[in-house]
Amino acid sequence: MDESKPTPAPSRTELWREAMTHLRYLNDEVWKRFQFFLWLDFALLFTIFAINKHSWPLVFLLAVSGLLLTFVARYVLKRNRIYYLQMLLKKTLLEDDFTFYESKFAGTETDLAFPWRVPPEKLPQLKQKPEEWIQQNIRGKGSIARWLFVIYEVFIFLFALVIAVLLLKR
Repeated sequence: MDESKPTPAPSRTELWREAMTHLRYLNDEVWKRFQFFLWLDFALLFTIFAINKHSWPLVFLLAVSGLLLTFVARYVLKRNRIYYLQMLLKKTLLEDDFTFYESKFAGTETDLAFPWRVPPEKLPQLKQKPEEWIQQNIRGKGSIARWLFVIYEVFIFLFALVIAVLLLKR
């Protein structure tokens, strides 16, 4: 006979704390994965330029590998960004529910919403069309993620250029 009681649902405060923890984790993961793929891309490009006169098939293989690797890196960045935005959405809705956006520190216009925040003017869109808000912010203006995507796209261009040059010389 099992006399265990069901686990009570977490409080909103516990959920908010968990959301903050996940945001920190997802932020760190984006940066770690970006660095990993960036170093691989640099290593491949360096190797390509170091051996470009010696072995056409090897250079071609490295360039194709670099191109594919960078597409994978870009996909991983996009998935991580979506996870991050989904968690930011949840944290923001909890903070709105707690009235953090309406409450101000005494004598200031500074609200109580914590870092990794959505500007208060975006709250209506976020509440009405959360999926649309997420899609619009994957490469959000002024976000670091936008520049990470640009860096990957530069690598995609460089690897594609190497492949094109190799094929034209052939």
